[in-house]
Amino acid sequence: MNWSDKHTWKQSFLPTFICLAGCSIGAMGIAFYLIGYNWFLVLSISLVAGFITCMIFMMVWHLLFLKMNLKDSFRSSYTMSLVPIFIMIVAENIILLLMTPEFSTHEAHMKTANGLGLMLFAMSCGFILAMPYNYYQLQKTGKACHDESITSSEHLHS
Repeated sequence: MNWSDKHTWKQSFLPTFICLAGCSIGAMGIAFYLIGYNWFLVLSISLVAGFITCMIFMMVWHLLFLKMNLKDSFRSSYTMSLVPIFIMIVAENIILLLMTPEFSTHEAHMKTANGLGLMLFAMSCGFILAMPYNYYQLQKTGKACHDESITSSEHLHS
């Protein structure tokens, strides 16, 4: 396995970023809204919300930018790899859990000025931890999560 292939790292960047944007909308929103509750409950609900928002985000991406029909857009969104989503959401929630122990209620957390910075830091950690998986999949199989997005966007730009 060659971990120093710059071309493969560049190819794995886009699907990882698209995955991050989609899953973080739901996962981080739920995590920030339920921050004062049991961490396992927050993690469980944010996993479901992150998966759903990632699917919706990818469907919209396919419909608007890649001009796919609704059926193909749904199929492509549904068949994406769940591993990067799981890695991102768990990493984001662990960062939030470690960085916000002083917040015991929803009201206290929502008033913090550092909330956006903390969210961006947690998302960055999730991205950095999921990127090697997408790189590995791309090296191993020639496919990354959201592979149809990559193929279609490369086709559009060539």
